Amino acid sequence: MSALPTQDRLVPMIVSRPRVRALASRSRPAWFLLLFAPVSAEYLIGYDDTIGNPAALIFGLVIFAPLYGAPAVLIRELTRRTGRGWPTMLLLGLAFGLVQAGLIDQSLFNPHYRDISYWGNLRNPTLIHGAGTSLAMLASFVGEHVVSSICAPIALAESMVPRRSMHPWLRPSGLVIMAVLWTAGAGYVLSDTLHNESFRPSAGQLTVTVLIVLALIAVAFTRPRRPPVQATGPVPAPVLVLVLSTLCLGVRPLLDSLCDRTATAGGWAPTLAGLAILLSFGLLLRRWSSRTGWTGRHVLAVAAGALLSVTAVAFTVEPVGHVGPGAKYAANSALFVLVLVLLRAALVRQRVRRRRSKCALPGTDAEIAG
Repeated sequence: MSALPTQDRLVPMIVSRPRVRALASRSRPAWFLLLFAPVSAEYLIGYDDTIGNPAALIFGLVIFAPLYGAPAVLIRELTRRTGRGWPTMLLLGLAFGLVQAGLIDQSLFNPHYRDISYWGNLRNPTLIHGAGTSLAMLASFVGEHVVSSICAPIALAESMVPRRSMHPWLRPSGLVIMAVLWTAGAGYVLSDTLHNESFRPSAGQLTVTVLIVLALIAVAFTRPRRPPVQATGPVPAPVLVLVLSTLCLGVRPLLDSLCDRTATAGGWAPTLAGLAILLSFGLLLRRWSSRTGWTGRHVLAVAAGALLSVTAVAFTVEPVGHVGPGAKYAANSALFVLVLVLLRAALVRQRVRRRRSKCALPGTDAEIAG
């Protein structure tokens, strides 16, 4: 029979348990982000044949959580630890998109990636011959990584914990774990790419990609921080931001879906129009977020628009490979409901936070873009 703990041994045990619970509570949003980012990046759009196989989707998180979730957590943590905000996360998201599409799966340069039937419709109309890629592919792969893989999941995760949305969630050891996970996930996908694809990017393509990635990271952490939100001026209601976000951020996924049917969707006019809409929306967000009326509910509205637009477009996407209509639409519907449930939970927490902060100084709920 084991001896009962003495008083000297019992006190540290009593003290340590609340501390462990506090650490677990503090890191919980990071683990949510680790798991939701791959769902947002890979599953919501439903382009792969795994969309009809729930077991494959669950097992896929073993690969996709390190591949997408770990870098999303790292980008968020490094941004908040350095006192910066969304401009930094956007730049780091761009860098991640180039790393993923240009260096890891190398789809950005591959003219016949996975022998996908509509690949030529996406690549050829706006092909930039000297670069070996196209403007439509850059907008699709890199742009969607910024929105769906990084920024929208981060915004949703932070909206779940509005009181700690600006603070780090992980200790340095947690950052190391995330870095190891990302390295393992990226290494596995790169190995799979090299094994299954005969195409290899040129040394020039790889070198230029690396240099652009390093430049984006440097700008992200050296650009001047914006001052705390002080500007006055009108800010639209969150519901209007939601509508605009859904319309503007849904253009690119919709064009990608149409590329499966016609090469026109991947042409110069639709691609440039989509980029113009995205840029205009970004400028509006920059202006509104600098004003005192911009709150966490507005940030959630932007993320909600991004997520809802992708899940809606997914119903029009024809998956690669054979997937029965019943299985496809069932998965699309289940993911749509999941997004609605998560957005509802985040909105409730935002409302609770707003009620509790009514007596606080103006601007305490505002997002400070650093």
